[in-house]
Amino acid sequence: MTDVLEKRRAFDATRVQAAELVDRSRAELGLSMIRARETGRESQSTIASKMGIGAQQVRAYEAAYREWAEKHPGESLD
Repeated sequence: MTDVLEKRRAFDATRVQAAELVDRSRAELGLSMIRARETGRESQSTIASKMGIGAQQVRAYEAAYREWAEKHPGESLD
């Protein structure tokens, strides 16, 4: 049973790590979208169209970046 409990703890830890990786990657995508818009190269609708998603999803990725940045002050995604 000890092995089962150890494997379960390892599994739970892996899920946490995976979620953190997904959150970071989502934030990187949102930051990239923000930068593309700020430089005037692309609009939200153009980004959405080229990615095959809706403008609301673009806003959600951008919001994910802002939320990540608040939770990780001083950390860079570059």
